[in-house]
Amino acid sequence: MKTIKILTIPVVAIAAVVAVILLTSAGQGATATDTPTAETSSVAALEKAQPLSPMAIESLRQGSYPGGNFVVEEQLADGSGFEQYVVSYLSEGLKIYGLLTVPLSPRPEGGYPGIMFIHGYIPPSQYSTIRNYATYQARLARNGFVTFKPDLRGHGNSEGEPVSAHYSEKYVVDTLNAIAYMKDYEEVNPERIGYWGHSNGGEIGLRVIVASSDIKAASLWAGVVGSYVDMFETYNDKIGFLRNASNSELVRTHGMPSSNPHFWDTIEPYRYLNDITAALEIQHGTADKSVPVELSRRLKEELERGNIPVEYYEYPGDDHNISGNAGTAFQRSIDFYNRHL
Repeated sequence: MKTIKILTIPVVAIAAVVAVILLTSAGQGATATDTPTAETSSVAALEKAQPLSPMAIESLRQGSYPGGNFVVEEQLADGSGFEQYVVSYLSEGLKIYGLLTVPLSPRPEGGYPGIMFIHGYIPPSQYSTIRNYATYQARLARNGFVTFKPDLRGHGNSEGEPVSAHYSEKYVVDTLNAIAYMKDYEEVNPERIGYWGHSNGGEIGLRVIVASSDIKAASLWAGVVGSYVDMFETYNDKIGFLRNASNSELVRTHGMPSSNPHFWDTIEPYRYLNDITAALEIQHGTADKSVPVELSRRLKEELERGNIPVEYYEYPGDDHNISGNAGTAFQRSIDFYNRHL
């Protein structure tokens, strides 16, 4: 992905642009019905000159994700039908660790399909590279998929400070860098990369698939995938971990989404849904007490409104991990990946 530099216009130049707009509008007698007024033109000029937030979808698209070779830190005992390794890669100069699984089944011509596997929220001090989600990865590995679960910065032995996926782009950047490494991994077909994300991993995944076309199929389980208005305002009373959203630095700086749509639209994945090129699957339990099912329903509704295909499954009475229907849910995801990767 190419790096594109953002031009920062000096304040003096902005003032000159505004002055020209004012003089031009006055001279031509522009009306509100045919030509923007001097006021709206000057605002547009100022907005255009402002640098994008690092969280902005366009900023993520313009980022540099050079890829490279995974470094094997430790070879673990083989699982049932797959090899597994603790490996590392670099993201913004930080050393990020993760669990890599490789099927023992014959390698297809061109390489195995790969699954970028992004974990949900676990307190960083309690997170384990080897234990957390290991059985989930094993299911996919036994079915012929290379999987890589990065320990997002600040988790396990990964360098850097943990952040919040709701207020920072850093976990998305770690994921986009991991995808670049997976594309370079000799065992993986770079044209057959999928994404699996749970909870916060679902939120990260939605940003990834609107920012990058590298993912061909994405399965989001119990994802925090509502719009910012959904999460911070409409359903906020149902989302315990976001009830302090109004006190976050992001909201203190920019206001709530409904009061400042110009800023929030730049970081809002819902504004970019029509750019999705990945096949998409959404799964959620209706009795999820961590992430309300309404968020997945909202994403489904918006995708359908835009005629964007989505495979959607709800599990009545099931929890955040879809524990009561895990076998069915995983088989649906495996079948989904087999169709689209």
